[in-house]
Amino acid sequence: MNRLRGTSKTPLAVAGILATPLFFVALMAFSLKLDKPSHHVTKKGALVLGDPTKATIGKIYLLSLGVSVAVVLVGVLAMLTRSRFAVALPALAAIVATTLLLLPLSTWETEHTARYPLGVDLIPKRDPGDLILRGEWEQNAYTTARQIGFWTIVMSVVAIAFAAVFEVRRRRGTVGPPVPPPPEIAAGQPQVVTQTRQLP
Repeated sequence: MNRLRGTSKTPLAVAGILATPLFFVALMAFSLKLDKPSHHVTKKGALVLGDPTKATIGKIYLLSLGVSVAVVLVGVLAMLTRSRFAVALPALAAIVATTLLLLPLSTWETEHTARYPLGVDLIPKRDPGDLILRGEWEQNAYTTARQIGFWTIVMSVVAIAFAAVFEVRRRRGTVGPPVPPPPEIAAGQPQVVTQTRQLP
């Protein structure tokens, strides 16, 4: 903890900002990858699909949170480097994590659709209560993950660009406008002028 004192908190702030949208990207991606219905066998021996188990849902949320925490830890380690490019480290970590989650997203979407032949609501299409068609939720999750992932990468690139601009300005010795000096204070003791009234 002593090594963190006196260091710039900017890398940690950048990591915290990027970890938020990254969590939702991971949540959508891991839902497509890991979410699956539970299986129940009726007394007649028929296989019935049910809602996913709490263990499956908990695993999805833990993995999603783990990705965000990993980026925050990169921000903490970047603070210890005391480098002027420390801000770029959590930004690069966010870009890598987002890219790794988005690359297999199409495959995970197809696999999730196959696991839910009736749609995620598990209601047959001919039933009036069927509100979600087969593959509809998967398409929405795929689109949402890609959109949030795109803006996560954009934010990361902007953070890296700002770090590079500030470093270039520092090396060129670019400084802001000069600060005007404070007003001068008259030296010496104050003088009291007395006025005498003349009688007529």
